Amino acid sequence: MKDLADPFWRLSNLYAIKQEDSGKRLKFTPRPEQTEVIRHLLDRPTEPLYIIKSRRLGMSTTIGLFMADHSAFNSGFKGSLLDQTQADAHRKMADIMRFGVMSLPPAILDTLEFPKRNDGEMTILTKGQPETSTSTLYAGMNARGGTANMLWISEWGPIAATDFSRSREIRTGALPSARQGRRIVETTWYGGKGGDLWELIQPILERDPNAEGRVLFFPWHGDPACVRLQGEVTGDIETYFRDLGDRLGRTFSREQKLWYAARRLEQGIFIKREYPSTLEEAMSAPVEGAIYGDAITALRDRGRIVPSEVDHSALVHTFWDLGSPENTIVWYAQFVSDEIRIIDIDYGFDGDLVQRISHMVGKGYPLGTHYLPHDAAATKTSGRSFQAELRDAGLPNTRIVPRTQSIWIGINRLLQMFPRLTFRTPATSRGVEALENYRTRPVTQGAVSMDEPIHDWSSHAADALRMLAESVMHGLVEGGNRDAMSARRAMRHAGQQVLMGFRGEETRNQRRSVVIQA
Repeated sequence: MKDLADPFWRLSNLYAIKQEDSGKRLKFTPRPEQTEVIRHLLDRPTEPLYIIKSRRLGMSTTIGLFMADHSAFNSGFKGSLLDQTQADAHRKMADIMRFGVMSLPPAILDTLEFPKRNDGEMTILTKGQPETSTSTLYAGMNARGGTANMLWISEWGPIAATDFSRSREIRTGALPSARQGRRIVETTWYGGKGGDLWELIQPILERDPNAEGRVLFFPWHGDPACVRLQGEVTGDIETYFRDLGDRLGRTFSREQKLWYAARRLEQGIFIKREYPSTLEEAMSAPVEGAIYGDAITALRDRGRIVPSEVDHSALVHTFWDLGSPENTIVWYAQFVSDEIRIIDIDYGFDGDLVQRISHMVGKGYPLGTHYLPHDAAATKTSGRSFQAELRDAGLPNTRIVPRTQSIWIGINRLLQMFPRLTFRTPATSRGVEALENYRTRPVTQGAVSMDEPIHDWSSHAADALRMLAESVMHGLVEGGNRDAMSARRAMRHAGQQVLMGFRGEETRNQRRSVVIQA
């Protein structure tokens, strides 16, 4: 009875799991990484835990069994699992939580009743106890109302990267519902350094004293099963592991190198996302469907995203995208000969117009013209336009950029201009991260399937820089079209990879090609 009162002992001795590949029943014995998670949940129950991980490390199994164990041994316990898809949530309920509870010794199972036992919900009641003592486990895509004793969010990384509104609901609704209980996120990392999940863990990683939570990273090489006996360790693999070993202060076996070589061949550019070796690797993985990703990579390779000085003899023009105060993005650019120098960005500035203009003027740049999207000319409920409000607040010399027929016209024009761009770091670094993460998703309308840009945290900066391209396209920027032949030569020199860097079906590339020609 003393042992049964200890949840760590129970998890180490009472439960069975399904072997992932064969479905074979195995005794659950936690590995060191799994033990670290269990100990955190037991010893620091109200501190949120964020787990960034490689595939196949058994973290879902550990968390699922923990939640199942607490529902079986604590009357009235309420646990919720939120997953990327309904099928994923139901599979974890059936194969981890329900399977785990039903693997308890018969003497314990005989004391329990299961009023509900399906893939979306399982209720557990100790025989002889009132119905108010019933414990509930829920598995789905969205949080239920009420307070949860434990909230498990699985694969928030992909959710945050592909479903902005649902991610926001998790952050503002689900997390607060479990504020007095355990909150745990386990996920592979998608979408770079941005979005709801990144905004929660960034202060923790930067050791902000007011940040709440703990971040754990579990790489592929922590799993003893990640070994392979056959194959060849090529020179590039040896170089990768030599550099990795120097950074981590450890060595890797030939079997581990062979396993990684096989996975890299299988996953291609997404190896860092699926099987990261370090946390920084996970967060620098390519973003699927990225629109400007290859263009940014080409600039980095050419040394055009670097620290630099501002030329105070050249005018600084600004290019805007409008939203709430913190979502209104302003890029600062100079046109010097054939170069377009992106020197600064206002990202996340939360102030009124007077404060914003004071902030802009305070930078000391020789400001030129301020280019606004077409909706800045629209009359608001106040009876005035944003353009008029800017003028009254002290920012003259604004111009409206006409609306284009398709967003892809502006996107492709910007892609054509990328060889002319430079980005001054660190002033523009947050904006560059947003550009790298601006991406599309397929949208089907009847029999037609096409890619459309996703509107999320990265789209505001991308839309603001698109204003630069469209301003040049409409001939509004002095010097914008200067040395067009030189720009075309630079584009050919770059192999036009920025235009052809999209992946996907031929029809998608054809559609973009048509837009470019238009």
